[in-house]
Amino acid sequence: MDKDKIIEELRKQNQQLQQKIEEQAETIKLLSARIFGKKTEKIDKNQLSLLSDDELQELDENTDTSSEEIVEVETELRVVRHRKAKPKGQRAAFLDSLEQVDVVHKLEQEACTCTDCHKKLIPIGKKCVYREVGLRKPELFCRNHYQETYKCEHCHPKGGDMIITSEVPTSPILPHSLISNDIIPVVIMNKFGLATPLNRQVQYFKSLGLPVTAKQLAHAVIKASEQVEFIHERLTKTLLDNPVIHMDETPFKVLSEKARSTSYFWVMRTTEEFSNQKIVVFNYSSDRKQENIGELVGDYTGCIICDGYNAYSSERYPQITYGSCLVHIRRQFVEIVKTLKNGSQSNAAKAVRLLNSIFEAEKQLEYQNAKEKAQKRKLHLKKYVDKFYDFLDTILNPSGKLKKAIGYARKFHTRLEKIYEIGELPLSNNPVEQAIRPATLVRKNSLFATTVAGAKANAIWYSLIQTAKLNGLDVSKYLNYIFSLLEQRKDVDVEAYLPWNSEVKESCAVAN
Repeated sequence: MDKDKIIEELRKQNQQLQQKIEEQAETIKLLSARIFGKKTEKIDKNQLSLLSDDELQELDENTDTSSEEIVEVETELRVVRHRKAKPKGQRAAFLDSLEQVDVVHKLEQEACTCTDCHKKLIPIGKKCVYREVGLRKPELFCRNHYQETYKCEHCHPKGGDMIITSEVPTSPILPHSLISNDIIPVVIMNKFGLATPLNRQVQYFKSLGLPVTAKQLAHAVIKASEQVEFIHERLTKTLLDNPVIHMDETPFKVLSEKARSTSYFWVMRTTEEFSNQKIVVFNYSSDRKQENIGELVGDYTGCIICDGYNAYSSERYPQITYGSCLVHIRRQFVEIVKTLKNGSQSNAAKAVRLLNSIFEAEKQLEYQNAKEKAQKRKLHLKKYVDKFYDFLDTILNPSGKLKKAIGYARKFHTRLEKIYEIGELPLSNNPVEQAIRPATLVRKNSLFATTVAGAKANAIWYSLIQTAKLNGLDVSKYLNYIFSLLEQRKDVDVEAYLPWNSEVKESCAVAN
């Protein structure tokens, strides 16, 4: 082979290897940022802006998108700590709201005489030196349910006595078990509200003297979920009455499924604005196939805001309108900025700033209803959306992650523009991701479910607990309220169990 051709071939190989090394270095830097970097970031106000002076007056460049993900690109690190002034009077007000228990510290008997005349000392007053919160340890007791029997001394129908017995709540969810209707809410709250695995809860209950196993607790959680499944069904129905919903999915391991398969929770949530109620619904599925969408939403004809997963397909479900999450579009460019040394002047950083201007313009809109919001968006947001996509057209021959980010943004351009038609459609799918986060913490601590029944129970309890939180309820009180109604076993309408029911809100409100 010609020597020049060999050199040229080696040069090409060297360039290819160098490119791979750079790509791997970017990947390593990005993964490090994901693991160790800040989750919420801000744009440096000294960065180059693509907006004119007039536009800068209209939009403050230093964007604060509140619930949206914000991006920060800084050339230098500055640590500034501002200590907030402690609010006054809150501790005293809280202590006043508690049951008051006085502890009087008396002199010892031998010290109750005067050192001069040796006469007995007489108490003349006392003062409160300090106040503190006390805690009473939970303790077990046995509750015996007796049924009283009554007799009428004047009536003797058919020659017999008139005997009437009092009503007694039916047996617990787990009859003849040590895990009573008092214990189950605590187990559920600890597992799904505080992310405490069942094996750790076993140690806690044993410290109280209750001999239970993790298997028994898991069985109780599953049996209890079957009793409240009708609430989950009503939450789903109410959620699907909304014109727009959020949707996302998150992986979950179930041991009884195929060894190498990954199961999923499919999560739906009402929008923060214009929804009839605040609801989060989890559903379990053994896979991530697009058939799950049809099974979950049925004949739903509204709009779903989602990420770019291709299961959300208009071809498969033409009756559904899909919106695009602007945060997911922006995230592609954010990750590029994090891998660059001088990221603040890169095309990716400029794209991020343009996207932030859309969020800022959205914040400044004033409207009375969804229809008016859609009109205002077309009038005030469209120019910023167009500016962003026009800027992408000016980037010549993008490569690597930038090419992928631009392709992703262009792919969902049409979906993004649905915001001009549907005022209820939010810019971000972050609310449903925030609803999923507590479940990921539980998953991190508990790792998996053993059976499909356990996974379905997880989905039901996630739904009830997250919905209760969205509606401002004390989860522990709400769970106890549910079980108190279940224990009565009366024909109570499902509305009595829902978090927005007036009696529920009054009984289960978070204490101030």
